[in-house]
Amino acid sequence: MKKGYVVPLLEKIAFGVGDMPGNLTYPALQFYFVYYIVNISGVPAHLAALVYPIGRVWGAILDVIIGRISDRTESRFGRRRPYLLFGAIPLGLSFVLLWLIPFKSTTAMFVYYLAVVVLFNTIFSITTIPYNALHPELTQNYDERTTLSGFRIVCSFVANIIAAAGVAVIVDNIYPGRQAYRESYPVMGWIVAALVVIMYLFTFTFTKERVKPETRETEGIIQTLKSFWKMKEFRSVLAIFLFNQIGADVFMFIIIFFLKDVIMIPEDTTFIIMGIPIITAIVVAPFWVWMGSRLGKPKTLTISSIYFASVLLFCLLAPVKNLYFVIGIAIFIGIGMSASQVLIWSIMPDVIEIDEYENGERREGAFYGITSLIYKAASAVAVAAAGSLIAWFGYVENSAAQPQSSLTAIRFLMGIGPAMFFLLTAITVSRLPITKERFEEVMKALDERKKQKQQAV
Repeated sequence: MKKGYVVPLLEKIAFGVGDMPGNLTYPALQFYFVYYIVNISGVPAHLAALVYPIGRVWGAILDVIIGRISDRTESRFGRRRPYLLFGAIPLGLSFVLLWLIPFKSTTAMFVYYLAVVVLFNTIFSITTIPYNALHPELTQNYDERTTLSGFRIVCSFVANIIAAAGVAVIVDNIYPGRQAYRESYPVMGWIVAALVVIMYLFTFTFTKERVKPETRETEGIIQTLKSFWKMKEFRSVLAIFLFNQIGADVFMFIIIFFLKDVIMIPEDTTFIIMGIPIITAIVVAPFWVWMGSRLGKPKTLTISSIYFASVLLFCLLAPVKNLYFVIGIAIFIGIGMSASQVLIWSIMPDVIEIDEYENGERREGAFYGITSLIYKAASAVAVAAAGSLIAWFGYVENSAAQPQSSLTAIRFLMGIGPAMFFLLTAITVSRLPITKERFEEVMKALDERKKQKQQAV
């Protein structure tokens, strides 16, 4: 691969599309699943709050294993792309199973959903960890990676529109709302499954792994984690990623409860409110890519995180049934949402070259696997705590009216919960030791090291 390689446009699009299956399936799970199994399947809220985090923790453990396996994979298709090819159909089918109600007993349904969520997270890890590790293998150009991240995030937001607004259109507009949820949600599952297969096959076909490793990882998981942990760049990026993504996860978990139970928006307008932030995020994504190039990714993420946290506080004041107020908040939330995803995913790959510089090998799979393990475990705890909190404050399953205590808890979770994590993101990213200058120094040193090896041979 030539120095500063510029990825062709079609490949940039194909790489971006590869992020869509994960951002179709998991956000749908985060936005609707707990609400669905509580209010339609009848699983008690305190049990439903356990299903998602247990599956999340299982997926986190598996992420490390899959990352290491993909680092060692050798095939005519490359190290990462085969997992997209062979995981596409199983991921789609496991997603469909999430929306079935095969039993009448709430205990049986709890066990069923727990098993299916574990299955889904297993296949999700098998496909998404290799996909994430594909990013730094497309190019080693610092700014080109930001551009790739822009394509990726625009595609992910399009997927989020389908996951958030598209699901609502199917279940609340095409179908007649709550009374038909038992039929409409499985139909939605099949539609999403078909899209997942098509998208992963497109990415597999039109991307190329061109950054080749010189060595293979032979150390154990604990040793790998220790070697990563010694790098201040890894610790800093991990903290930024954790705070940013957990804030987003808490937001996605609580928003449907906030809209339907607290604000009480009409069912046939749910898709509008769910879609507005994501459409806004897509529109402003090029702006954040430009800002990242002009001010630097760390400074831009600091500014945007403070902004995002400030906007969320307005949810504490949102009047009940005031659609226009909620639409206004949704637009401003979309601006912050865009930056939080464009910038974090452009910062992550830069750790790979620093790891190669300090430890002598490329370990993309191990890096994304370990990062995902820690993030998913922390996210599971945060989401479980949020679910348990609304249950503790008296949330009633299958009820059109909730006690004031639970409504207050939901409102505070929506306004303050994610905002706290985004403020922590701003604090940690302001101390990020990876700058464009530092990255270019590392790349220059790696180039010199490779030339010396070639001359020695």
